[in-house]
Amino acid sequence: MEWVESIGDSIELAKEHALDRLGVHEDDAEFDVLSDVKTGVFGRVKEPARVRARVRPKTPRAKESRGRRDRGNRRGRQGQGNRNGNNRGNQDSGRRQQDRSENGKAKKAKTDNQPSHSQQADQKQQTPQKPKKKAETVNQDQEMMPLPQQADIAEDFVRGLAERFGTTVDFHRENIGSDEIRITVSGDQLGRMVGHRGMTAGAIDDLVRTVLQRRAGSARNGRVRVDIGGVIARRNEALVRFAREQALEVQDSGVPRSLEPMNAADRKIVHDAVDGTTGVQTISEGDDPRRYVVIVPSE
Repeated sequence: MEWVESIGDSIELAKEHALDRLGVHEDDAEFDVLSDVKTGVFGRVKEPARVRARVRPKTPRAKESRGRRDRGNRRGRQGQGNRNGNNRGNQDSGRRQQDRSENGKAKKAKTDNQPSHSQQADQKQQTPQKPKKKAETVNQDQEMMPLPQQADIAEDFVRGLAERFGTTVDFHRENIGSDEIRITVSGDQLGRMVGHRGMTAGAIDDLVRTVLQRRAGSARNGRVRVDIGGVIARRNEALVRFAREQALEVQDSGVPRSLEPMNAADRKIVHDAVDGTTGVQTISEGDDPRRYVVIVPSE
């Protein structure tokens, strides 16, 4: 099986994309991490994680080796029999001739009793055929899982994860528009769940998305985001301030300014932050995952 390469905002997410392309379970695949994720300012993904994967090869047992082993065993037994004496060999030869004679008679009697090919064909035509069962149709229409139910699953997962970290947590839900629920996780000793520059918190958010994908599959819409310790909210506020500062500099200098590559959610924050600023506007250029925002003077 050939290797396939995949990228993602984390190594686990890149592996999930590779498994989707291969169509197998994680236990049936092997992975090779090509590069880890690299982040820039405000923890934004500068270079995604890159992995390659393939279906784990399964080598069947060779048939020839078994045949050679059987032939070798027979030769060994024959050689041992010859060493035991020629007299015994002569007795065995007489018995074999008698066995062949009796086997020949038995085979002839069996052949005489066996029906001919034409008789077998007639019997097959006379035998009533059982009607084949129609293949059961699978209902492709699945009931969409509502966002509150997805949020319940996400909270149960994070609660169990927090217990493994040795802490307890509380949850606060906030509706972001009509298609997103943000769950803010609070509690004591959340430092390990937040991680360096919020990397662990981002990984937990990715894990929640994977759990929901496994539980609901395509039968879900909207989005559930998990914010450990308010990291996402603080990061978004810092990103808004940064985008507005860059917009003011473009307004004063009249020179366009390109920002670092961002994901779609961060690009939307920048567009919304700069929108309404006099004399400037924003555009997106490039292809994912290297797509970025450019702040340009208004015409």
